[in-house]
Amino acid sequence: MHVQFLIDQLRQNLSPEHFPIQLETRYPSVLAQIMKSWELDQLDACFNDLLLQGPQKQDEFPREVVLEIFRLQVALDAAPKQMQELWGDVPEAKVNPDAKVYPLSKAAQAKADAQAILAQYGLSVSSKGLHQAIEQRHYNLLPQFIRAGMPIEQEDDAGWTPIMHACFAGKLDIVIELIELNANLLVTDCYGYTLLHWAALNGNADLVALLMTYDLNPQQMSKKGITPLMQAAAGDHVAVMKRIVAECGMIAIHAQCKEGWTALHKATVNKKVSAALWLVEHGANPYLRNQHGESACSMALELNQNRLHDLLSEWADRHTQ
Repeated sequence: MHVQFLIDQLRQNLSPEHFPIQLETRYPSVLAQIMKSWELDQLDACFNDLLLQGPQKQDEFPREVVLEIFRLQVALDAAPKQMQELWGDVPEAKVNPDAKVYPLSKAAQAKADAQAILAQYGLSVSSKGLHQAIEQRHYNLLPQFIRAGMPIEQEDDAGWTPIMHACFAGKLDIVIELIELNANLLVTDCYGYTLLHWAALNGNADLVALLMTYDLNPQQMSKKGITPLMQAAAGDHVAVMKRIVAECGMIAIHAQCKEGWTALHKATVNKKVSAALWLVEHGANPYLRNQHGESACSMALELNQNRLHDLLSEWADRHTQ
């Protein structure tokens, strides 16, 4: 049977909101392939090939097209294997499982769409599926787990929720989506680190600024007394450091963890020259010692960072005279 004839019959028997218009417009050959496979009773093999992700699959479909493919699969699976009287005897509810006879609510449709997206990646709506997505760095899928029915505060073994993973990865757009889904911004992990700690370590200054607009405390310490500024300094993220200090002033620069380390100690031990110089230029004391008797200057010498030691010493000496 001519493929275009099959497509025309599909159009007549599916409600307009369920006909794959994006697929027909943007990928007409793919729609033709699907319909021909349906006629030949090879539909499962066709969909498996189309939706396979990973190194075997070169082209990825846009999200809206993927949703249309999944919906089309459901509709065609419910249709008879051989067309009878040009589909005339097939009830609308059978050809179109989402027909208005049993309409899905917006929430239910969003859930089904999210499950379809996750299925495309071979992921289940479970803690295991979430872990796999994070391992594979599919951070864009984190909101889909929530829409698919997973608790938004689902924790892993370290007490990390989806929004904490997104902050650690510096994914501003994903964090915004999770905020819109009512994620808890005051969550801390088992070590007492906040979303702001991990966003600062990543170095996304815009994300740090966003979190601070939700009243996250830029001076909040972890259980060991680590501050977001210390995290930013360890990563050499001067832009983030500027935002934090602008918010809470010199107190952030002088803050010490339980072992007496400051942000300058953190920058120095990680050999982050730009961060160390910015801190000393803004009042950090390179001679301040931690509980082990180490100062930023002594650390620089121990690490053979002689140029950094000289710069720190010169700046400090110049401003103490």
